[in-house]
Amino acid sequence: MLKRHVDQVWARLDHLYANGITFISWGELYHWYNIERLSKTPWRDLEARWEQLLEEKGEKPSDPQIAEVLGGVSFFFSRKPGRLSERAA
Repeated sequence: MLKRHVDQVWARLDHLYANGITFISWGELYHWYNIERLSKTPWRDLEARWEQLLEEKGEKPSDPQIAEVLGGVSFFFSRKPGRLSERAA
């Protein structure tokens, strides 16, 4: 992986940590990891980097939620997850 792509991955994970949400497009995954087929390698790398980020921040390990959406994957991280129905009640 090129250094600039490493920096982009870290920036996206920092955004997830700071804002609770980020998006990575399929094109970015293929481009950053220089792959033609999406295997477990990018997911394992993202997971390892996420765990490293949380460790650096002194946070407990936490697996962010993901959702496949049009054009890529959205990642969600919350220290206190809730539900809309709870807020509406």
